[in-house]
Amino acid sequence: MKPADIEAYLAALEAGEISEDEEDIGDDNEIEYYPSAQELLDVLEDENRRRSLDEDRRRSLDELEEEEDSPDPPLVEVEHDPPVIPSCSAPLSGTALWRSRCRELIWKKKSLEWDEDRITFLGNTSLPEDVTSLETPLQFFTRFMNDEIIAKIVEETNLYITQNNIANCPPVTTLELRQFFGILIFTTVFHYPNVRAYWGKYGFQHIMETMTSKRFAKLRTVIHFNDNSLHKPVTHPEHDRLHKIRPIIDHLNYCFSHTVPLEQRLSLDEQMCATKVAHFLKQYLPNKPHKWGFKFYVICSLSGYAYNFEIYSGKNEECQPDEPDLGVVGNTVIRLCRNVPRMVNHIIYFDNYYTSIPLLHYFACQGIYALGTIQRNRLGKTCKLPIQKDFMKETVARGTYEEQVTNYEGKDISVTCWKDNKMVTLASTYVGSEPATTVSRYDKKKEGYHFNTMS
Repeated sequence: MKPADIEAYLAALEAGEISEDEEDIGDDNEIEYYPSAQELLDVLEDENRRRSLDEDRRRSLDELEEEEDSPDPPLVEVEHDPPVIPSCSAPLSGTALWRSRCRELIWKKKSLEWDEDRITFLGNTSLPEDVTSLETPLQFFTRFMNDEIIAKIVEETNLYITQNNIANCPPVTTLELRQFFGILIFTTVFHYPNVRAYWGKYGFQHIMETMTSKRFAKLRTVIHFNDNSLHKPVTHPEHDRLHKIRPIIDHLNYCFSHTVPLEQRLSLDEQMCATKVAHFLKQYLPNKPHKWGFKFYVICSLSGYAYNFEIYSGKNEECQPDEPDLGVVGNTVIRLCRNVPRMVNHIIYFDNYYTSIPLLHYFACQGIYALGTIQRNRLGKTCKLPIQKDFMKETVARGTYEEQVTNYEGKDISVTCWKDNKMVTLASTYVGSEPATTVSRYDKKKEGYHFNTMS
């Protein structure tokens, strides 16, 4: 037998495929099975593992019995024992937290006490001398579009021309940029079918004498407000969708808020910048005069002056460390009101898109009063004001109102529902249903104006 045959035979014998003695094979041709060495080792290892597990289980049971038999330790009295807080798998977000708190509010049927002296304005609304000295619209315009921002635009535009090696495009000058802005303003007042018509046979003489149509078209192509090389990619956590116009936004917001002092009563709402261009930031608001365009969040005075604005970009901004997390809408209001002076009794008005109990509480803690219409689902289930189905019945007289007050973390908040053409629900931190007065309201059924009670 050759060595190779011997090795093959031993391997087969080790694997248990053949018997050591072929004479042991019975008449039924059945081969007795002999486990290999590896299989025996596996069986022994499993047996040892099973014994180890049984030993650990027995030891654990013995320790548990000893703990049950041992006496309990004496109770120790602690002066300020912290409450037991049940563990949860994940912490509640800011929005979920204040919603859970609203469900536990206690509402009482009473009126929030009106105190006119309490809301006396302590701020200063007098215009500075450098503003009152402005006489012409051009002076007001250059107050906001000053030399600083003009120089910034000229610098960024020329940088863009250099970075892209744009042919037949001389550098832009400050005078040329001012002329360009002047033409844009003229085109918003004198409407022509298209831009080239301003340089046509019946064009606008002032525009034709100021700049050629080719140069105007070139400036429309190359004008830039920020360095594109600094624009972070979309995947970057600090990506800014408004990077290209961020210097303009920051400059105008600073000028708006530092030129005219804030009035006591402020209003916060949305505005639309109408446009026909196709853009991913374009929004549709059916209740606005201009339904399609870019959406702005703006805080204004009663006279219509805008102190601060924010362009909706679809990205959630992070809160500052000293600000609560009240959700996307509530955080937007807080950001717009960062420049509102605290503790001087400002009053802010907004609609039911923004109003919430925690937002009113935050402003109350900051010394700012607020009033706004509010959605019923933001009051919690414990608020027992009448529902719209019952309140709008014909048996309920028009002008009927009902008020309830709650204390949210030390601040009184009043909610009043009033029957008008529809049910109106108002929430406030400084005024309730009293004192009540009468207003003239049109009634379709009676075909005329009638006086109804209004809080």
